[in-house]
Amino acid sequence: HHRPTWVALEPTGAYHLPLLQLLAEKGLQVALVNPYHLAAFRRATGERHKTDRQDALLLARYAQVCGESLRAYTLPPKALQELKALVGYREDLAQRERAILNQLEAARWAGSEEILVLLQRELACVEGLLGEVEARIQALLAALPEAEVLMGLPGVGPRVAAAVLALLPPRLWGRAKAAAAYAGLIPEREESGKSVERSRLSRKGPPLLRRKLFMGALVAVRHDPEMGAFYRRLLSRGKRNEQALVAVAHKLLRRMMGRLRAYYAGQSLQGMA
Repeated sequence: HHRPTWVALEPTGAYHLPLLQLLAEKGLQVALVNPYHLAAFRRATGERHKTDRQDALLLARYAQVCGESLRAYTLPPKALQELKALVGYREDLAQRERAILNQLEAARWAGSEEILVLLQRELACVEGLLGEVEARIQALLAALPEAEVLMGLPGVGPRVAAAVLALLPPRLWGRAKAAAAYAGLIPEREESGKSVERSRLSRKGPPLLRRKLFMGALVAVRHDPEMGAFYRRLLSRGKRNEQALVAVAHKLLRRMMGRLRAYYAGQSLQGMA
C-alpha cells in the first residue's frame, strides 16, 4: 500500500489533534506546518482560492518544496500533554473570574440582589476549580526536574515555568535562539525601497507564553539586580516601557534555556561517569 514520505498538517485549534496523534502513533512522519510560513508560501505561489481541497493541495506542495526543512512531530509525554491542557484551562478560569468580579461590581451599583447571589455562587465555583487546577499543575511540576531548574531564576515562578514547559516544544528546551523565535520574541525588520526600516516583534508563537514571560519580566526587574539594571539601561536609551519589558522577557527566556542546557549537559556527564 502507499506510504507517504511526509504528512503535512496545519494546526487548527484543537481539531487537528486526534488526527495528529493517530498518524504519529502509526509511525508516519508528520510535520506541523507553521501557519505563518504556510501563508507566506501561499502568497509566493500566487494561490488565491481557499477551500478545503485547495488548502490540502497547498500543504502537499509545501511539503514537496520544503521537505528538507520539515521536522517530524513527536508526541510529547503524557505529563506534558496534561500540563498544557491544565495551563490553558487555568487561563480560561482566570478570565472568567475577572469577568465575574466585573459583573459583581456592576450588579452592586445597580442594586441587583438576585444577580448578586447567583454571581457569588458562580465565583465560588470558579475559585474552587482554580484551586484544584493549581494543585494539579503543582503536582505535575514537582515531577519535572526541569521545573525546579527554571524556578531557580528570579522572575520564574510556577506559572511562568508551567507555561514554558507546557507551551514550548521539548525539542526546543535548552535552545535559546530557537525558543525565542518560537515564542515570537524575535524582532522582524521591515523595509521596502526607500522607506524607513522598521523593526517589530514577530508575535508568531503562543500569545499565552508571551504573556507569562512578560509577567515574569515584571517580577525580574524588581527582584534581579542585573535584570533591573538592564531594564533601566534600555529606558535611558529611549526605549518605551513595553519595549524594555519585552527585551527583559526575551533575556529571561534565553536564561531559562541556558539553565536547561547546563542541566542536560550535567546529566550527560553523570551518565558517562
